[in-house]
Amino acid sequence: MTQIFTVTDLNQRIADRLDSDPRLHDLWARGEVSNYLHHRSGHRYFTLKDQGSQISCVLFKGSALSLDFELSDGKNVMVYGDVAVYRPQGRVQLVARAVKQDEGLGFRHLQLEALKKKLAGEGLFALERKRALPLYPERIGIVTSPQGAALQDVLRTLGTYPARIIISPAQVQGEGAEVSVASALFALKGRADVIIVCRGGGSAEDLWCFNSEIVARAIFACDVPVISAVGHETDVTIADYVADMRAATPTAAAKIAVPDVEEIKEGLRTARVRIMRALWTNLERKEERLEYLKHNVSAKRMYSLARDARQRLDILCQRLDGAQAGQMQNLKSRLKLSEGRLASVGPRATLQRGYAIARTQKGLILQAKDARPGEEIELILGQGRLLCRVLECRDDNEVLG
Repeated sequence: MTQIFTVTDLNQRIADRLDSDPRLHDLWARGEVSNYLHHRSGHRYFTLKDQGSQISCVLFKGSALSLDFELSDGKNVMVYGDVAVYRPQGRVQLVARAVKQDEGLGFRHLQLEALKKKLAGEGLFALERKRALPLYPERIGIVTSPQGAALQDVLRTLGTYPARIIISPAQVQGEGAEVSVASALFALKGRADVIIVCRGGGSAEDLWCFNSEIVARAIFACDVPVISAVGHETDVTIADYVADMRAATPTAAAKIAVPDVEEIKEGLRTARVRIMRALWTNLERKEERLEYLKHNVSAKRMYSLARDARQRLDILCQRLDGAQAGQMQNLKSRLKLSEGRLASVGPRATLQRGYAIARTQKGLILQAKDARPGEEIELILGQGRLLCRVLECRDDNEVLG
């Protein structure tokens, strides 16, 4: 009978199997650091990855004391430790006991990241500057090695598409490759509608010329859209970031550069059928309409329609005049009502109730201290005005007292 495990038992069995495998202990692993976290407990958690895979890593506080550099995302390191299972989550991880910086690859990676940051800051990677590919290119430029398989893949995929193919040969790896690729791009200025920069797969060192600043700026300076197809799908270079379009492979680049001829032919056939159907349908409708007009439209009928229309117009004019008069009366009523409300709250209405406004040449008198004994003041009443002289000034407390 098949044994059924609980999750805890299953993870325990996996952990036991890993613990008993000597090949998974005291090993070195090389990769790039990502998702780095320095926990407040002192432990450090990160992911070690390469182009094809990744594994979780933990460096406990005690082991981290031997670090002679600062861990951070993007650094290439070599990790020494044991493979184990974190049983609560069933996660395979590398328990590090030491971490060393991979000086060779790490320095190059730091250079690459610095160049990426520089070019991105100048706008070479900006999406808004990416140009759309032409729908039907008449001239296709190809920058690659004439002896490489990438060129044959592109030519085979382009097939019989009726475009002029312009091959601008370039050295695509090794010393001097950067200048060669840039020169090949400049040589196509004004000669192509779209450019494909391509080469087959290889190691990071083989593809490194496409991570150079000179190639990036040459692609940016091209006067037509550029498709970058360097290496395999997992290989990403600076040329891919600068180019207007990235293709996973040279074959994919050729497919992107030109429309599918068979698809165009099928589209034309479908469009022809639709146009013919639309024309016949429209013609049949016109004939039916013409027959209807022949039988139903006469001078007598048209006179009757015009008479009805004139009567309808008279009725509408009367309704419009009545509506206009009613609207005008409504507006007059609202205006009179507003005048009454405004008069009831205005200063003149207040004065009519026995109040007065006192003022001097300096302005209104709001408090007793605003006037002085012997000073002349003006009292504005509901009807008329009085010129008075102040005999005595008293504040509110004195008056109320």
